[in-house]
Amino acid sequence: MLRVVDITQSPGSTSEPTADRVGFSGNIAWVIDGATDFTDERTLPDISNVQWLVNLLDKTLLEIGASNKSTDLNLIFERLGEDTRAALAAIGSQGLRNHPCCSIGLAVFSDRVVRLGRIGDATLIAYQGEQVIGDVSTDFFEHRETQAVRQSQEGQQTEAEIIEAMFARRLEYIRGLHRESVFSGHPEAVFRIHTETFPLDSVDTVLICTDGFARCIDDYKIIKSWADLKVDVHRHGLKEIASRIRKFEAQGQSNPSPTKFKQSDDLAAIILAR
Repeated sequence: MLRVVDITQSPGSTSEPTADRVGFSGNIAWVIDGATDFTDERTLPDISNVQWLVNLLDKTLLEIGASNKSTDLNLIFERLGEDTRAALAAIGSQGLRNHPCCSIGLAVFSDRVVRLGRIGDATLIAYQGEQVIGDVSTDFFEHRETQAVRQSQEGQQTEAEIIEAMFARRLEYIRGLHRESVFSGHPEAVFRIHTETFPLDSVDTVLICTDGFARCIDDYKIIKSWADLKVDVHRHGLKEIASRIRKFEAQGQSNPSPTKFKQSDDLAAIILAR
């Protein structure tokens, strides 16, 4: 069985609490990346609608892991969907203008296999020694955001127009209109689940992170590769890497030619090893 080696979490803004979550319970580990609330909508009983969603999912995953019996990724994602829809129905969500949504990365360990799965843009990396043997990630959302940033600049969109277009894209992701989706309790939600399974003895380390942490490789090039990151984590730890991400962003280097709407993002990561 793989055990937690290190864990980190950091808000992208000092003025708002993080909407990312990271955790482990029993035989599962996860990250949750809440999609930022860009409106003042407070329909659900929490400090924001997205905080309500990520807190609910985090609590449910703790309960699922505590049973130490769940080994089917698809069933776990299905349970999360059912519980979220039931909670929304109990509250009464008819007044929601925009359903909160998120990405989820989930690892499940059994006596024989390691199962890695995601909905949205979480990243899951499986290692054996110095080699990356599995990479469950996507650049779909990054490309879509880059296109949207360019369109907002070329079309000289107002802030209201940018936010309206953003929620229109999210609704497409919620409804599963592309090869990728996000997680939501929306009644029309379709989950595009991406998974890989590995024999337990072929994996010695697993990293799960949100896209805010993945920026250290994908965008900022602070670390050259996922293989190099494993070495770096064992030497310095996840919190040191998170600190380097924040320092990079604070120096104004993260957006020389903007491809993202947010210069810094919430981040969360967990690494497990034998």
